[in-house]
Amino acid sequence: MSRKSWFTIIVAALIGVIGVGVAPTAAMADTKPGKDLSKVSSLAAVPDIEWNTAVEGTPPSSGLNCVSTTGATACLEAYGDILWVKDTAADSASAVADWDNYVGGTLTRWGYCRNSLGSGKWAYCNKNFTEGSELRLRAAVYDGSEGTWIRWSGTLYLTT
Repeated sequence: MSRKSWFTIIVAALIGVIGVGVAPTAAMADTKPGKDLSKVSSLAAVPDIEWNTAVEGTPPSSGLNCVSTTGATACLEAYGDILWVKDTAADSASAVADWDNYVGGTLTRWGYCRNSLGSGKWAYCNKNFTEGSELRLRAAVYDGSEGTWIRWSGTLYLTT
């Protein structure tokens, strides 16, 4: 069995054990673009997923680095390591900031900041990334009622 298959099984088991509301399914690990596991030395070294529910708020008028896809915009407010997510479509799906954090080229953290507040709403997740680390940010659309990913944007590469 491939490393990716084992990773999928482990992610599914962890999600089942911690039972964090409606969470991504095992299938998402196989379909998520941009995940570089080549630097992970063993399955035990794969960091736990961070699945956060975003809180409604108003983003600053400047200082954001953003990426978008149909239905979602995800931004990093570098000062304070705040992820902002806007739902841009009235489609009953959630907008998600999909992020990976690399330190020295090694994946150290990864997760999702989900805005399920509805179309036109901004929401945020307050994170604390390692200073000078690489953040790979994507906007995504997730159907929580079906537990399926609909689409992702391209990747925005940032330094925290």
